[in-house]
Amino acid sequence: MSPLNSLEHWIKTRDENEVRVMNLLQEYGVVSDNSVWAKDCGNDKEAMKWMARNFEHLKSCGVY
Repeated sequence: MSPLNSLEHWIKTRDENEVRVMNLLQEYGVVSDNSVWAKDCGNDKEAMKWMARNFEHLKSCGVY
C-alpha cells in the first residue's frame, strides 16, 4: 500500500467524508474533475493550501 498524500491524510485523520471534500474542491476548481478520490489528486499540496486559506468557508459547508 502506498503512503497517503497530504489530502488523504487530512481526510482520514479528521474522519471527514471524502466524497463531500472532493466535491467541494472540484466545485471551486481546486482539483480536477478527474480526481474522484483524494488518492487521485496530483496536486494535494495546493489543495491543502486552498483549504487552509478557506477554512471558514469549509466550516460553513460542514467540512472541518
